[in-house]
Amino acid sequence: MVNNTTLMVVVLLSIFVAGSQTKGDQDTVSHQNQASAIEKRTVFKEHTFISGNDVTLRCGNITDVKWTELIYIVWNISLQDRKCWLGLSPKLDNTYNDRKRLDNTCNDGKRLYNTSDGVSLFIPKISIEDEGFYSCDASYKGGSYMLNVSVSVSQLSTRLENENSRMIAVCEATYKKTAPTLHWEPAFNHSSNISSVKVGKSFMMENRVYLSDNLTINELTCVATYTSEFGSVQQKSTLYLTAGTRSKFCLKMKEETPTKR
Repeated sequence: MVNNTTLMVVVLLSIFVAGSQTKGDQDTVSHQNQASAIEKRTVFKEHTFISGNDVTLRCGNITDVKWTELIYIVWNISLQDRKCWLGLSPKLDNTYNDRKRLDNTCNDGKRLYNTSDGVSLFIPKISIEDEGFYSCDASYKGGSYMLNVSVSVSQLSTRLENENSRMIAVCEATYKKTAPTLHWEPAFNHSSNISSVKVGKSFMMENRVYLSDNLTINELTCVATYTSEFGSVQQKSTLYLTAGTRSKFCLKMKEETPTKR
């Protein structure tokens, strides 16, 4: 009788342990699935934009969310020397025909607008001052979504220099993330030198080409090509080689050339 009782206790204990282990495994899988779902709703991206262009940032797959399902959307922006944020939400009534702006502390032209593509952040004529980290936090019925974007702004300029009484066309590109390729248009057979150095938190790439005295073209255009996962974009800067520019430059070189005695 004792042996039977002992056997029954052992069996019941085994069933309890097995059930507890199964529940524990299910809880572990459940937590893993929840973590996976959270990771899928958080996206990180990097974008390089050309200085002077209007830029629109969209909050990822929030475009699939109906306006009536949106609770709020907020962009938190960390720039080089300051932080600001702006957001909006449907009015808390039954019409959903309008939107309620939560706030806009940026006060620099950035604004949110609602279109058929969702709620987007508009940055007019983006500049180096707009570089930073942009975080979109969107909450809607059934879930939430977060997008983190690292925004870099490229700059391109051209100028004339002289070296040993020779004219040099210089193309200078400033960037942070993606290094561009630089070339001149129209293409011509002149020796050139390409270099890149780090200046603070940015990089500076130069393409220097030596110009001959009998050059017949009146302008040179430097083309910077940036390639990313979203395709390639080009930025151009034109150097004008008019007769007046050449005369002034030659006069300047003559003044800087030491006279032999």
